[in-house]
Amino acid sequence: MFRYHRCLLLVLSSLVSVATISSCAPEKSPLTDGDAPLGADEQLFQDGLAQYKGDDFAAAQATFDTLLAQHADSNRADNAGYLGGRCRYELGLYDDAITALEAMRTAHADSPFVSSAAYFTGRARYELRAFVAAVLDFDAAVDADATATYADNAAYYAGRSWYEAGSYTEAAAAFDAFEAAYPDSSYADNGGYYHGRAYFDVDNYAQARPQFERVLIIAAANSGSVYADNAQYYAARSSYGLAEFDTALTGFQAVVSTYPTSQYVDNALYYEVRTYIDQGNCADALTALQTLQDNQPTSPEIPRAQRYASGC
Repeated sequence: MFRYHRCLLLVLSSLVSVATISSCAPEKSPLTDGDAPLGADEQLFQDGLAQYKGDDFAAAQATFDTLLAQHADSNRADNAGYLGGRCRYELGLYDDAITALEAMRTAHADSPFVSSAAYFTGRARYELRAFVAAVLDFDAAVDADATATYADNAAYYAGRSWYEAGSYTEAAAAFDAFEAAYPDSSYADNGGYYHGRAYFDVDNYAQARPQFERVLIIAAANSGSVYADNAQYYAARSSYGLAEFDTALTGFQAVVSTYPTSQYVDNALYYEVRTYIDQGNCADALTALQTLQDNQPTSPEIPRAQRYASGC
């Protein structure tokens, strides 16, 4: 999910004021009656920025590229380099985005936009499934400025990249760091869920379950989470893996009752069947099987549940 858009307006609204931080050139004020016209570089930048804000990324990219080609020494060069890379990212031109953003980071190492540029370099690599390489960019984004707009996003995606790479130990460590540094991040539920999955996927159910339970606490405090049903299901699966069957049953039943449209409803009903049978309770197992058949008639979990209940 692409939550970084929550920050976009903040970044864009601050571009004009931030630009003066990255240069010792005199501040350029908006054009008013009696003022000299905007410099050619500033006019190009403002044109590109208007196109960018209007989501015309192809036009904005061309404008920013023109600024860089014609005014390489402009005090807008770092802004233009960053936004030119962002345009390529938004257009799905991930290889080109990486090239543009890396060039900006090299040419303007002291720019206040370096952290954001590193973050979107990492996001481009993430989209290309170059997960281990992406981690280096996400770490660089945090190292450049741990308080930057996208720093918490970067810390989360470092963990997520390790997870997607199948490096679960590294993922868990990265999520530990993310949670310690950014406890109030809007990515806290995402981080908790994938932190739990990093443990669950190596059968470490004792450490996985508290992470899933934390997601449910976050969801309750924030009027929901897109990961709430996932977390409820995997918390129950963790309890099942620990052979804590009563707790597991309560969790599976909560998936069905609380999240009736969840993709995990049929999985939860299947594990209800399993859990009842593991407890020697055929009557309730068959009731759960019937519910699965009635409510999820096309589910691939039905034949699995039927096989598991074949001894009843």
